[in-house]
Amino acid sequence: MTLGRKQLDLEDERTAQKRYRRKVQERASQPITHQGSRNNFWTGTGLPNSPVMPFGSLVGRVALGEADEEILDGHGDFYIGETYANLDGVYVFSWAAPVACTFFRGSRHHELCNEVAVIRAFEHRGDDIVDFHDEPVCDDVPAHPFRKRALTVPTAPSRTLRPPAAPRPPTPPAPTHSPPAQPTTPQKPAASAPTAGSTPPVPHQRNSPAAVFSADTAAAPSAQPVRPAFPAGRPKDPPSRPGAQSGPPTRPPVRAENLLRARLAAPRTKSLAPVLATLQPDQYDLVTVPAMDSMIIEGQPGTGKTIVASHRAAYLVSDDTPEENTLDGDVLIVGPTSGYSRHVQAVIDRLTGGSERVRVLSLPELMLHILGMGSEPRGTISRSWQDVDQELAMFVRATVTRLKATGTKPTCDDVYDHVRRNGSSESPVTRDPEWDAYLRRLPPTRDALTMRAHTPLLATIQWEVAKPRDLVGIEHIIVDEAQDVTPLEWLLLASMNEAHAWTLIGDLNQRRSDHTLASWAQVLGLLAIPYGDPPVRRLERGYRSTRPILEYANRLLPAAERAVLAFQEEGPEPTVEKCQQSGLPATVIRHLSRLQSSYPQGTLAIITADPKAVETMLRLAGWAKSRSDRFTWEHSGREVVVAHPDTARGLEFDAVVVVEPADFPQNLGRQGPLYTALTRPNRELAVLHTKPLPERLRKR
Repeated sequence: MTLGRKQLDLEDERTAQKRYRRKVQERASQPITHQGSRNNFWTGTGLPNSPVMPFGSLVGRVALGEADEEILDGHGDFYIGETYANLDGVYVFSWAAPVACTFFRGSRHHELCNEVAVIRAFEHRGDDIVDFHDEPVCDDVPAHPFRKRALTVPTAPSRTLRPPAAPRPPTPPAPTHSPPAQPTTPQKPAASAPTAGSTPPVPHQRNSPAAVFSADTAAAPSAQPVRPAFPAGRPKDPPSRPGAQSGPPTRPPVRAENLLRARLAAPRTKSLAPVLATLQPDQYDLVTVPAMDSMIIEGQPGTGKTIVASHRAAYLVSDDTPEENTLDGDVLIVGPTSGYSRHVQAVIDRLTGGSERVRVLSLPELMLHILGMGSEPRGTISRSWQDVDQELAMFVRATVTRLKATGTKPTCDDVYDHVRRNGSSESPVTRDPEWDAYLRRLPPTRDALTMRAHTPLLATIQWEVAKPRDLVGIEHIIVDEAQDVTPLEWLLLASMNEAHAWTLIGDLNQRRSDHTLASWAQVLGLLAIPYGDPPVRRLERGYRSTRPILEYANRLLPAAERAVLAFQEEGPEPTVEKCQQSGLPATVIRHLSRLQSSYPQGTLAIITADPKAVETMLRLAGWAKSRSDRFTWEHSGREVVVAHPDTARGLEFDAVVVVEPADFPQNLGRQGPLYTALTRPNRELAVLHTKPLPERLRKR
């Protein structure tokens, strides 16, 4: 494409973007219909929350090899956007509609996937399209695959879009497939077909064009001759479901490669942003798994696990998601830290318009919310295995049942005191001497509330005696950094999950405690998920960190798990510097200044097992703690995050300084916290130490 032609096309796309944004925002500004009890649950006022005004961004565009008469009324191209709209006869389909598979190149092919000629991904800066990247998908690409837009309103189409097919009968359950339809949930009838010449319905209705494309696309292959779905050299027949292939894993295909490289080279931001334009096929497949299909997603750092978590939550509540893939209740995303929940909330608001059906909370925030507490208690998550063992949940449930049998309504204090006394001599909670000794050592309620080690127990008790109303109705729970959830916390989450549908996301190599479960089999043993154990999917390619960073961090892993599949092949080698203890402050400040100069618009972090010591170094060098964030320090208009390895989980930065690796905690011969810290940077890593490095980091 010549420069002049591309500039003309770019102006055309900018015009389409403006029209799309205006249409979407006009629709969003219409009065809200009061939804009653659900809004009361979330706000406590009985009034609806104010919606987040959608940006109305076009994600990309799809051109077919030839015009389609049956579905697109004789047109050969269409847009993918944040929600459905009709731009004077040109369709914009939601990213959550099945037809979006044509753009994302997922394995659940829509019937038009085999007709795609070119995919165009848009690059945005702020609210504007600043560039686009065209990717041919077949060998026979038309000279001008995307038609020019006329700014006048065209004549109404001569025919309407195909009506939805009748619902399929439920299929028998299988270990790695969707569970059968719940007998208590009646199948919703198919919408009636629109009459000829009628205006397509608004997108939130299930018979909208965005939903029309759901008919049988998840299971039935096209009967037409198959055109290659990927460019030469890529897999032509992806499996019908992710993870269905046998044998060793293959390299997943990459789409929108030029745009993806530009995105990764750009400075990191404080919060996660939607990545619809660069969402990869393997990630899209996991995002769009039906709501009632539970699964486990594994992946090394930077493979996009949090991207999948956030986009999957938005997909499950979208009005444009196929009926059979969604749910009636709410979605809860559970992350490791408050920094994580802030990091993810922005993308949820953007993708859902601030939907009340998705809650994002760190696990500590969730437990404090259940207890009605405003600040996190002090201390560690557990001092002994008994603090977080599943037996505590059994003791609590038995006690609640026993106290209710007396005709009284027990309080949290009543249950805790009964457990703490181990019941009575005639009727103890447990006869195990080891547990009896533990329970009798528990502190009084007032003291226990100030100790983080007892928060899971107290939250479990409070949930059993008085559930918060705004956490009722959760049908799918997405747990990110699932390797760090303790047995007692798993049972608390399981009691909250009314439909027992799960998306568990994690990396067992990043475990930070011996008191968490060591395998997914142990996790599944606690959750008792219906329809058999869910499959384990794996994200193979690392996107965030460069190959040099991953190769250095992977030295901490067992030899069989050190393989690196990095999208970013090039980057500076990690800087490793040893110094005297007296010279450590000056060395930290020197590297911080160097990285500030190298990444003037980027985000920086210092990760250390002793944040207070580093904060003292910064204060003496003229830095001051931010008033808006207790982990951020400021100096001359620049910021740096000072984080303990626990608080750095789930976050990413342009450059990271890791201080004194020898002080990072270990668990069962593995160094999960240090491994997590080393893989937080996108571009550059510096490791500073006065003590000997861990043995594996000293060897190639």
